[in-house]
Amino acid sequence: MSKTIVHADDSASVRRWVAEQLSDPELKVISVADGEAALSVLKETPCDLLLTDLEMPNLDGLGLVAAVRDLPMHRFLPVLVLSSHQPTEYDPEVRQGITGWLVKPIAPDNLRRWIRRLLPR
Repeated sequence: MSKTIVHADDSASVRRWVAEQLSDPELKVISVADGEAALSVLKETPCDLLLTDLEMPNLDGLGLVAAVRDLPMHRFLPVLVLSSHQPTEYDPEVRQGITGWLVKPIAPDNLRRWIRRLLPR
């Protein structure tokens, strides 16, 4: 059974890189350019994992996580942040609802290891 991942990042090159790293017949990656677009997809689409950047136009990553937690169907959705910022730059209260955090640049093996951990087959 395939798993669906929504990936939100305003950088087209990062979206392409993530899609390449997660190219697998068992994974469907839906890439969008900002948090608002991700939220629209998540309101309509069953999803197994959200990957998000923090700094994006329209709705940033932290705002997206807060909005996702208000959606009953995604209240417990795993969220993996892919950011150039360290998690320690944010208060623990602000980081609530985030399952994992990877700091860019991300090693491909590390990304895939996190995906396997969060989406066991």
